[in-house]
Parts: sequence; C-alpha cells; structure tokens
Amino acid sequence: MDEGRVSQEQLGAQAQGEAKPVVKTQDDPTGRKWTWEEDGYTVIRSNARSGPGCHDNCGVLMYVKDGVLEKIEGDPENPYNQGRLCPRCLAFKEMLYHKDRLKYPMKRAREDRGKNTFERISWDEAYDTIEREMKRIIEEYGAHAIWVTQGTGRDINGYGPLMAQYFGTPNYGTGFLSGQACYAPRIFSTALKAGGLFVCDYSQFFPDRYDDPRWEAPEYILIWGNNPTVANSDGTLGHWVVESMKRGSKLIVMDPTLTWVAGKADVFLQVRPGTDAALALALCNQIIEDGLEDKEFIDLWCYGFDEFKEHVKEYTASRAAEICGVDEELIVEAARKIGNAKSACLQWGVAMDHTSEGFITGMACFDLMALTGNFEKPGTMVAARPAYNMSVTWMPNEKVWRECSAPVEHPELCMNTKYPALKAMASTSPDMLLEAMETGEPYPIKAMFMMQNNAITCMGAQPQRILPALQKTEFNVCVDLFLTPTILACADIVLPAACFAERIGITGHQPYALGSIAQAVEPLGECRSDQRIIYEMGSRFITDEYKHWDDEKGFYDYLLRKTGFDYESLKERVWAYPEFEYNKHEKGLLRRKGELGFATSTGRYNFYCPEMLHFGLSPLATYEEPPESPVSRPDLAEKYPLVLTTGARIWGFFHSEHRQSPSMRKIHPDPTVLIHPETAAKYGIADGDWVKLENNFGSCKQKAKLTVRIRKDTVSADHAWWFPERDPEDGTLFGVMESNINKLVPMRPGKVGLGASYKSQLCSIAKIEE
Repeated sequence: MDEGRVSQEQLGAQAQGEAKPVVKTQDDPTGRKWTWEEDGYTVIRSNARSGPGCHDNCGVLMYVKDGVLEKIEGDPENPYNQGRLCPRCLAFKEMLYHKDRLKYPMKRAREDRGKNTFERISWDEAYDTIEREMKRIIEEYGAHAIWVTQGTGRDINGYGPLMAQYFGTPNYGTGFLSGQACYAPRIFSTALKAGGLFVCDYSQFFPDRYDDPRWEAPEYILIWGNNPTVANSDGTLGHWVVESMKRGSKLIVMDPTLTWVAGKADVFLQVRPGTDAALALALCNQIIEDGLEDKEFIDLWCYGFDEFKEHVKEYTASRAAEICGVDEELIVEAARKIGNAKSACLQWGVAMDHTSEGFITGMACFDLMALTGNFEKPGTMVAARPAYNMSVTWMPNEKVWRECSAPVEHPELCMNTKYPALKAMASTSPDMLLEAMETGEPYPIKAMFMMQNNAITCMGAQPQRILPALQKTEFNVCVDLFLTPTILACADIVLPAACFAERIGITGHQPYALGSIAQAVEPLGECRSDQRIIYEMGSRFITDEYKHWDDEKGFYDYLLRKTGFDYESLKERVWAYPEFEYNKHEKGLLRRKGELGFATSTGRYNFYCPEMLHFGLSPLATYEEPPESPVSRPDLAEKYPLVLTTGARIWGFFHSEHRQSPSMRKIHPDPTVLIHPETAAKYGIADGDWVKLENNFGSCKQKAKLTVRIRKDTVSADHAWWFPERDPEDGTLFGVMESNINKLVPMRPGKVGLGASYKSQLCSIAKIEE
C-alpha cells in the first residue's frame, strides 16, 4: 500500500459536517492523468459503464476532436482489463452516433400504443405528465400499483430502487424475469451457505494483478455453465481465465456445448441441461469416499458435515452419469482432480439460475468448494464485498437510499407473498406481478416505469402474455437508448438515456475497485443519464428535507461521502483499489461484530442450512429433475424430443442490445440455433436452413447452425432477437415475436420463487419449407 497517499486523501468534511475517513489504497496514482492532449486529440481516461451495456467496467481511452468521439481504445494501465476490449466497446461509436438514437423526450396517446405516432416534447412536459399520472395512480389505487423495473445488471442496477422509493412503491425489480433468474438465486444460495457472495480469485483484487506476490493461480478452475471468454459476465473478464491458464491453472468444464474453454479442459463433462445439481452432489460424494475432503477446514469452519456426508451417499457417480448423460469415469476423474488440488475455484454462469430450482444447484456447487476447503485462500473463492463499502455499485441494499425519501408506506404489500424466499429477501416476484397485471389479484398493477428494460424481447418469458398485459395498463414510462419493441408496444412517455461517454458516474457490478466515469462528449440531443432522470423525476415526489444534492456531481458526492473520495478526486485518479486480505474468516473480517467464522446464522459454512426448513425445503442440497424433461415428462418428450437450452452469450450482442450495430450484425447477422449434424440429418435440416422450434408453450423460427460441439439430444437457441432495421410502421413491433425463443419458455418460478426453466425445456425442430 502507498502509505504516503493516506493523508493526502482526507478530503475534508461531509455534507453533514463529519470528518471523512482516511482512504487506504493499494494503488499509487502518482503520475496518473485522467485527461491529456495527444496528436490533436483530447484523450479522456475513463471506465466504460453502460449504456449500451454489459456487466463490466473496462478501462478506456476516449479520443475526442472538435467535440466528437473519434476513436476508443482499451486503457493498458487499467488493472481491470489491461488494455483489452471486446468488439462491442471497440464499435461503441456505431451506437453512440447511430441515426436511430433516441434524442428527445416523446409522448404518444394511450390509444396509439403499438403505433409509431410519438411526438417530441420538452423535459418539463415529460416530467409534468409523469408526475400527474403517477400521482393519480397513487391516489386512486395506492403506490403499490406502480411497478418500477430495470434491465439486467447494467449501470441502473443500484439506482433503480431509488426511483421506486420516490414513488413509494415496494414493487421494484428486474422486469418480467421469471424467478429473478439471473444471479439472485446464486446470491441467495451464497447467503445461506457462506453468509455472502464469494468469487473466483484471478488476482483481480490487486492493482498489480498477476505479479502480486500474495496471489497464486488456481490449480483448477471449474467452469460451470459459463463461457467466460465470450460472456465476460458478472464483473469477470474471460481473459482472466486465460491468464491464469498461462500461469498453470487447469480447467474442468461442465457445459452441454463444447466451448473453447471446454476444448482446453482436463475434464469436460457434457451434461444434459438442468441436471447440474446431481453432478455437483456426485462429485462431493466421490471426494468423501476417496477421503479427499479438507478435514481441517470442515472441523474448524463448517456446520452439518455429518448429515451432508450421509445425504450425498445416494448420489453415486454411476447414478449421476445416468442422470446427466456423461461417463461415470469422467465424474470420478474430475472429483479426484478437485479433491487432490492445492486450490480450486468455481466460475459459474447464469445456467445455474435457469432451472426451476436453480438456487439449489448453486448450493451444491458451493458445497463442493467447502468440502475441499477452497475458501479465502489464494486461487480459491474469496469474499466479494463492495469496494470502500459502496454497495450501490455492487450489491445494492435499501439503506443506501434511506435518507433520500420518506419510507415506503406499505412494504408489506410487496408482490411476493406466494414465495417465502422472496419474502426473506424483501424482493418482488415478477411472476406474481405479471399475474396481477392479468387478473388484478391480489391487487392490480396500473403503471410501469421501465428503465433500460426491453422485456418483450429479452428477459421476459412468455412474451405472448407480457405484451397484452403491458398494453392494458393505464400509464407506462420507458427510459432507453433506442426505440425498442417494448417501447413501441406500450410506452406513453419515452425518456432518452445517455451513453457512458456522454455522462459522469462511478463504476459498478464488481467489488474489486472503485472507479469513475468521465464525460467525453456532450449528450446527443437532450439525452440525460439514468441517474439524473431518476433524481430529477423523483424530486417531484419528496419534500426539501430529503434533498441532499443540487446537480449530478453532487449526487455522486453524496454516494461517495463515506468512502473518503468525492467525484472529482475519484475522477482524477480514475480507479482506486482498497486493501485486501485473504483468510478473512480466520481474522474476524466477515462478521459484523468481528467474530471469527462466516456471516451465517451458525457462524460457519452451512452444509446443513437450517433456514431452508422455514421454506419447506430440505436443509441439504438435493437434485430435482426439471419440470419438462425426458425423465419427468416422457409423454411430452414423445412430441418434443429435444432438450432446449437458450440464451448462451454470443460475440457482438449484450442481450437485446447492439442489433443496430453494423459491425455486430456482420459478426452474427441472424438468430441461430445450434444443432448436431446427426440430429439435423434426422429431421432433414441442412446448415443455414430456417427452422421452426416448437413446444407446449409456443413456437418461433431461427436459422440452423450445424455443429458437432452440441449434445445430440440438445439444441441451443439464441435469445433476445428483434430486427430494428424493420419499418416500425409495419405492425410487427420490429418482428419481435418471429424469432423470440422466450415464447417457448414458461413464466413459472421454482417453489420458493427463485429460478426458472430458461435452459431446460423440451422442443421439436422442423425445416421451414419456402
């Protein structure tokens, strides 16, 4: 740590008059510039944070001339990405200056929903209309009749709850994402098991990265339901895995598709989608049978091991092989490699959440890590706590905004009463909310405030239900970058959002460092940042006592007030890495009162989770067959014989974004379904044929791509397709229903409200004859 920086970064007093804390950092910003002149350009050093979006905060150098962003490059000095950028960021200009960018607030008559009859209005008229209509809804139906939603992960992640709080509604969350099935199930798992989220240690907590003497590369990385070199998901960059491999890390990969990383693995387990929990429990059982468990870690830091040991005996390698469709010998080999490894970590993907009881899969995989003592050591699973305790940038909690509005009057009306886990998390159920929109029970939803959420196209299962539900509400507001199918279908007021180059901000969705977003160019038209829209709109719903800032810089200063930074000081140094320690459970650094152990009800890692009994579930991780599978529904499998998995990340797109980018569409021009050549031949399908995918929920069409990399009994379909090149006047909402694989996915969560079957359906496939 650079001790000399400590006294220099005591930044005065907070707005409340309290002294700011001393800043302790690992990195030395001496000589680091945030802007300079170079070859006729003004160069602005920043961190890319949506929109357009992804789950990362890559360091960028933005080259500006005459007020125009001319080019963007990766920042080689930024420890996070070390100069690397994905195709989306390199093609950022195509989105920033796209002719179809939303540039001004717009309105449309409610009776014209579905028609491109928007007309430009001023921000004042937009805000006046929203204020009038939302206050009318609150007066007539109660604040809980408003549902505030966001899209996945992005920069809006920690700020959206403030918008809901301003309105006074308890109903906030990811819009129409059945079972909150993106990270929430795994976060719930980790909270019950280990008291918090733990992530793979790729040296990302250190500013000198792989050269830090404290770090050691994991001996094995378990890549489970994730393709990190393409997905770069959840604050993890795929090249970190590659860099670890260069330093000796070996791979064990679980995936229905032979990805690039699977091709480099010591062991590749090509599992049937939805069966991962059975595999995890079988690996645990084999390790115990071979006596390879970490006895010291279990004795000192774990709870319920004896019950767990007895429980997993039924999950033999032979049984898991039959369930998962993999070779028994491979399961035994993988277990022994994990059990004998000096260190191992788990790189998991959203596939774990995309089964009806996905959060239990996360539990079983964490049990595997605990069984082998792979917590809080170099190259294992380490606690992911918000940098400088800035939870709004990572794992938002309600206390962030507690002083910014009056408390929500009726939190007990949060739409989650059917699902005990969601009640425990104080989280809404998108499934219940959709039902309420359709039926009015237990109360109606009358207004939507949707931020960066193209629900009909992307995260919403059964969009054929969502579309009519949105079109019958009384008032809808959408905030976005482009005219999407969701906006065209249902918006009454549209607010144009700024891209990251057009605004200031702070980084998020990763707990390793804190960084700044620096504005490089003026916003197009009258675009405004999501955060500015939230607090400007919200200020009309609060009294002066709750107003703590006057402008956007003041907004971020308020959020940073307890970190020792303000926005200007953070912008000048661009990034800041807090101190980091391993073995936090041995030092009293994981529990609130400084006790040793994990931040769970038992103070230990819970193989046996007492809390699960409150939800009517087994306290031990247990495998459950997906609701629709060849095993659970052989009758259905006769008509729909293939397993359908959806939503694997592909180069060029982030969910429904980037379809307007010429470069990204050149990489991937059409909606594609992967199918094994032998399976394709059986159905008379050639590479490049348009095919119909169908099951008991719906159908859509995509283009067949033949590959030996996919299981013969499985097809893998693209998600989030729409066609922005289409005429918005043609009545098809940019063709959103034509290739929408979510039409084949039910809006149906697991028993506790978490997880949903996005990746474990059944389907048939047939060539579409011209």
